[in-house]
Order: sequence, then C-alpha cells, then structure tokens
Amino acid sequence: MNPTNKQAQKQPRTVPEFYDLLAPHYDSMTGFENRFLQEKPFFRLLVERYGIKKALDAGCGSGFHSLLLSQLGVKVTAVDLSAEMLRLTQEHARRYDVKLKVLKGSFGDLGTLIQDRFDAVFVMGNSLAHLLSHADLTKSLRGLSSLVAPEGIFFAQNLNYERILATKDRIQSTKDVGDTSFVRFYEYDEDGIIFNILTRQKGSGMAEEKLETIRLRPVLRDELVGVLEHAGFDEIKVFGGISMEPFDSGTSKDLVVLARKRN
Repeated sequence: MNPTNKQAQKQPRTVPEFYDLLAPHYDSMTGFENRFLQEKPFFRLLVERYGIKKALDAGCGSGFHSLLLSQLGVKVTAVDLSAEMLRLTQEHARRYDVKLKVLKGSFGDLGTLIQDRFDAVFVMGNSLAHLLSHADLTKSLRGLSSLVAPEGIFFAQNLNYERILATKDRIQSTKDVGDTSFVRFYEYDEDGIIFNILTRQKGSGMAEEKLETIRLRPVLRDELVGVLEHAGFDEIKVFGGISMEPFDSGTSKDLVVLARKRN
C-alpha cells in the first residue's frame, strides 16, 4: 500500500482538529498497552534520581506518560489541546484507577492556567514539532521553564529530524492492527514537513481509506539546546532515546533532552 501524491494533497489540519480526528485509533496505532513494560524502567529511574513528586505532562495525548508517572507515585497534571485526547486520558485514568488533574490548553496557555510549580515537566510524543516558528518554540519553552521548580528537570522527546531531513525518506512507518493498517508518511517543502497518517480499514468489500494531515516544523539539536539555555536551564544532556543511549545525528530515531532548571 503506497500513498499517492494525490492522497497527500489534503489541507493540513490544526493541532486540535488533527488529534480529535485521530483519537479513535490513537491507542492502537501507538501500541498503548505494550509500552508500559517497555518504558516504565526508564521513567522509574528518572523519578528516583531526581526525586520527582509532582510533574506536568504537557501535550499528554491519550495520557500514557501521565498514567505511567502516576503509577510510579507521582502527582500528575496532564494538559493537551485536543478535547478527544483528554477524554481518552480521563477514561484511562478511571480504568487504571489513578488520579490525574486534566486541563485543556496550549503550551502558551500554561502560564495562566497553572499557578503550581513542578519537580519535572515532560513534553513527549514529538509535541515540540507542532510549534511552527522559532519564536513559538522560544515562547513555549520559556513558559514551560517558569513552571519548573528550581533544580527541577525538563524532559522532552522529539524525533531526530537531522536524520530525517538528511535521508528524506517518505514512508516513516507502517503498522497493522487487526483489519486496520496505519501508514505514516512525510511530504517535504520549503516550510518544513507535512505529516500524513493514512488509515486503511479492510472490510468485506472495498477497503475504506482515510487521510489526516498536519504541518510540522523540524526542531534540531542545536536550536533546542540553545533555546533551553536562554529559558533558564543548564546541565542540558542530549540522548538518542528515552533509554538515554548516546545521540547520533545520523542514526538515532529520537532526540531526547534532559535539562536542569537553574536555581
């Protein structure tokens, strides 16, 4: 199954539109259940090493990392722009019997929405790529910095766009879940990347296809580190994944940063 150029010409959605529409398939597409076993050891290490008692999950999606942190004894505030993703987060919290504070808002809203300070702020799932200018990235990270307590940490997971832009591979991933196939693919232009998810539902007759599209802005290592320094962070460490293996610009799948708030 190869996405055609015609399929990829759909007008990009806004962030809340994109994730509201994606919500019914999001957990299947991201392997929600299986990730607990895979990721919990790394987050336990962070919680124990940095004494995390209270955390903000900014851009929480369907709440996976919020639940994971809560299971590790952390008091979590979960924030997202998508009402449907927040609904899923609340459903998961009930099912897993954990307590979360859930708020709807953008990174730019958090300074007015939240008066609290956190031991850690997490921005997972490539969320920073939805900030479509350097100015937006700078404003957002300064706002998030204001929510981190002195000596607290900022932890973000982004895709490694240095590798992606060097190879310009079109198909990023394919996944089959039962009768549904998900194809994630990119289009490249002078403004950045158009991210597409093609969902193909197989049935007794013709397969039904649905395409959702959103624009992304690649955030590279040097820009991210520079903005974090100006936002009040130091001890900035860069990794190639949440397991904290060394970052290699040519081969790492992810760009993960761990930074400490200056006292």
